[in-house]
Amino acid sequence: MRDFRDAKAMARTLREALAAKGATISNSEALELVARMLGERDWNTLAAAIEAARLREAAWTRLEGLYARKERVMGSVVARVRGGFTVDLGDASAFLPGSQLDVRPVRDHSALMGYEQPFAILAMDRPAGNIVVSRRAIMAQST
Repeated sequence: MRDFRDAKAMARTLREALAAKGATISNSEALELVARMLGERDWNTLAAAIEAARLREAAWTRLEGLYARKERVMGSVVARVRGGFTVDLGDASAFLPGSQLDVRPVRDHSALMGYEQPFAILAMDRPAGNIVVSRRAIMAQST
């Protein structure tokens, strides 16, 4: 499903096929049926899922371009997880290993959380949905 127009085309085709067999349904009923056929609760949920997938795809494309050009990306550390931190890169989340937080070990990492900072992308795995970033690489460049 590329966008909501594909789902609407499916609903139109379903409505025409049912009309050919003598069953009449409204456009909204056809949309709801298509949403259920695609595994969503209703049309609004399907439309939101399609939009979220589009935004996620655009974010990954943007980040892959930055990774290929070895440019830094802006993000903020939002949470502590096992082995490191979660970094919000806008429309995507990344993993920041604890060893990549700074050049020296940091005891109080709360001062770094919630602030927009530059990060270097170390690795990206689109099929798995993994992005690994480093703040240490940026700090090493500036010193």
